[in-house]
Amino acid sequence: MQRETSNDSFLEYGQTYHEPIRLTHPDLIHQHQTAITRRYVSQFYCFSCDTYIEVHDGIGVLLVSHTANTADVQEFAMNRLIHIKPNVYFAVVSTTQKLEFELYAESNYSLHVTDFPSQYEFLAVLPRIEMQKILGYYYRIRTPNYCFKGEQHNFFELTYVDEGELETEVDGTLYQLKDKELMIYGPGQFHTQYTDDSHNASYMTVLFDMRNLTPVEQEVWYDALINRVFHYDQKINSLIKAFVRESTTGIPYMNSLMLCLLTEIIIRLLQGTYASPMNQPSNSVHKSAMDELFDRIIAYIDENIYLPLTIPEICEHFSLSRTALQLMFKNSIDQSPKKYINDKKLERSCQMLLENRYTISEISLRLGYTSIHYFSKSFNMKYHMSPSEFVKQNLQNKK
Repeated sequence: MQRETSNDSFLEYGQTYHEPIRLTHPDLIHQHQTAITRRYVSQFYCFSCDTYIEVHDGIGVLLVSHTANTADVQEFAMNRLIHIKPNVYFAVVSTTQKLEFELYAESNYSLHVTDFPSQYEFLAVLPRIEMQKILGYYYRIRTPNYCFKGEQHNFFELTYVDEGELETEVDGTLYQLKDKELMIYGPGQFHTQYTDDSHNASYMTVLFDMRNLTPVEQEVWYDALINRVFHYDQKINSLIKAFVRESTTGIPYMNSLMLCLLTEIIIRLLQGTYASPMNQPSNSVHKSAMDELFDRIIAYIDENIYLPLTIPEICEHFSLSRTALQLMFKNSIDQSPKKYINDKKLERSCQMLLENRYTISEISLRLGYTSIHYFSKSFNMKYHMSPSEFVKQNLQNKK
């Protein structure tokens, strides 16, 4: 069972309280934050002062630790209003679609945003692979000189050779499938199947739909699954046997179990290709996908500019290596992602200073700077004046 923040075991990290903090500590500064569902968490906050979390909407889990060590992280369901002690590492993960909360801290705060050496795996996750429907499943026995002239359709097709040899041509490329080997045709791929004059072929065909894949998922999953022959693997072979066995039982929930088995087959295939080189798409298609991905990264930065964004977090969110991210920014805007983020934060700080709604300490916290001193130093380096001098100069220009 989950422990809650109201549990006695949370007392070494903080405690819950009952009255909203704004009513009892009006001098504290605060930042509105939104947490999302994540499977892996590597980035944790650590304030030098007392901090307070007040949830407005959603349900979440608070991850806490006394050290920057994944093994020491403890999970607590977020119950009531939460006070976190100084120098405690913490992160918030939403278990609903999103979780909105206010984070309060002292105006002279010092914040360390720490990337743990290894990621913490939070197990309450949304599925990444979603089978929408099994459209058909057949077992076929073909004699020598069988010839299927070919077709293309808008769904996936898995072909697994149980015995014999099967020739298949996919978009003009010839492949040979032998005992216990399989291949997956993707939506829109034209494919033929035939046997030569000396081989039979007994094989299973499964037609299925996956949910719509984004261009990024297509880069990672779609291109990993198609245009290749998967050789014998004991786990895959056992799953396929279980799929065939369940398809004949006729018992309740048989179809649901078949969907689960097919999902696991696809996941196992992806796991086996994760470290392998992917088939590279054509230059024009690849460039289009990369342009779309870069636009999404820029939009993500803009949407989360009020958080202490780090390069590892962006790489994790978009399943990119640090090198790939750096190269993408270099090729697109001839600028590093770190500099782009910092410039955007400083541009936003100018707008906030001119609005005259927040103190400099509040702007620093809202934009995710680790301290007001670091914010002022960064501002001075870019604009050659302090934030207060910037405000003063613009007030004079308006007169």
